[in-house]
Amino acid sequence: DSTYTLQALISAGYLDEAKAWREWLLRAVAGDPADLQIMYALDGTRRLPEAELPWLTGYENSTPVRTGNAASDQLQLDVWGETLDDLALARNAGLADHDDAWDLQVALM
Repeated sequence: DSTYTLQALISAGYLDEAKAWREWLLRAVAGDPADLQIMYALDGTRRLPEAELPWLTGYENSTPVRTGNAASDQLQLDVWGETLDDLALARNAGLADHDDAWDLQVALM
């Protein structure tokens, strides 16, 4: 999804937004590349514990309503390739080079 989002922003000419998205990505995945996750919260939070909210009925009574996502703890190896794709796409689109982006790409490779 992240690559599609970045492609859409670039294709639509929203380069400032694409650059801001790339900056968010770099902040969210900062640290040891081995700790790369499949998802992060909008604010970059890494812990997304899942919890049910039984007092809410959900859209058209589609209970249970949950917050978080237990899948955030899953190991999905494709996230390395997707992150590399995102950073290469940003670089190829002419977004200003960023040393942290290149360092992350090298570490992931």
